[in-house]
Amino acid sequence: MTDYTRAALTESPPVAAAPAPVLAPIFYVLNTSPPYFLANAPIYSLPDIYGVSPPDTTLLAESCKILEEAAKHDHRSIAREQELFFFQELSPGSCFFLPHGARIYNALVELQREEYRKRGFDEVVTPNVYNTKLWETSGHWQKYQENMFAFEVEKEQYALKPMNCPGHCVMFGHRTRSYQELPLRLADFGVLHRNEFSGALSGLTRVRRFQQDDAHIFCMVDQIESEMESCIQFLQHIYGIFGFTGVARVRVDC
Repeated sequence: MTDYTRAALTESPPVAAAPAPVLAPIFYVLNTSPPYFLANAPIYSLPDIYGVSPPDTTLLAESCKILEEAAKHDHRSIAREQELFFFQELSPGSCFFLPHGARIYNALVELQREEYRKRGFDEVVTPNVYNTKLWETSGHWQKYQENMFAFEVEKEQYALKPMNCPGHCVMFGHRTRSYQELPLRLADFGVLHRNEFSGALSGLTRVRRFQQDDAHIFCMVDQIESEMESCIQFLQHIYGIFGFTGVARVRVDC
């Protein structure tokens, strides 16, 4: 076993580092995929191995049955059967939504738009392409450049946006603001592009071109707590519509 060997166990909690390798008595391989180690394709191309390792054969059979049922409800299989969407090698990682899929997609967007309006969010539309000077200012160019689609125009470097945050900051800062405008809640359904490696692409869960119900809130320090409480309630409400109860974890970026 080399330092670069990796194994991903499905439906398993994180395991603390052990002083010595432990041999699993039962290990059933579910799938493999060829991601690039440290995003460096020419040097390392090592497989991810997905599997289950229950303590006995009875639990193995139960686990396999659960996974078989989950496979029947795989969104990619449902998409083929109901003609919702498909992917094509001419545009890897970019979804082609067919008429039925577009109806579902638009219904979800309208649901989210209505919920945004109820909570005082204003929808905005921002550019897809920015000069890399913006990404250098935000720090994305230094830390996220390899995952961005970049190109040159008239000797200037540009890139497709992989997220909306810097654009919303430009929108907020384009004129002097009054504290009376705060909190300012901006919602955006803009198209995003991320240069994911082909081996990492997986249905709608890992793509290169996508849209997200993205929003940013500009507020004063004494408004942060109430805004966060409102956001968590918002998340719980939306997930609850689809049968998900509660929000397990929320990450706060400051």
